[in-house]
Amino acid sequence: MNSKHDINIRNAIICWFITFGYMGIIFFLSSQHSFHLHGLPENADKVVHTFIYIPLAFMIYLSLNRSGLKKSLFAVAFIFAGIYGITDEFHQYFVSGRYASAGDVVADFLGALVGSTGAKYFIKS
Repeated sequence: MNSKHDINIRNAIICWFITFGYMGIIFFLSSQHSFHLHGLPENADKVVHTFIYIPLAFMIYLSLNRSGLKKSLFAVAFIFAGIYGITDEFHQYFVSGRYASAGDVVADFLGALVGSTGAKYFIKS
């Protein structure tokens, strides 16, 4: 018999596949030698970072939920997405024409906070 808390492996795998795919897109964009947002005000990239990490945290929350984790979902999704932001900045340090920025990490964590909060209220556990 299926209970409310049974894990649907297929759904969990699909969620993680999409989540890791999105992380791959972030990594790919961070690997580009020069990725400038021409015509935008100074520090507008912080807004971009925030909006990139909102769906990441949301998808991590959803993937964890579909994998059966029911406790501490908010904290785990927030921390996982934020740590990915840190590793992304570390990665950019080694990419020619890019630089690592503490401000970008703060923006990533802000996006992770918003995405995790949204997931907490929109995804049924």
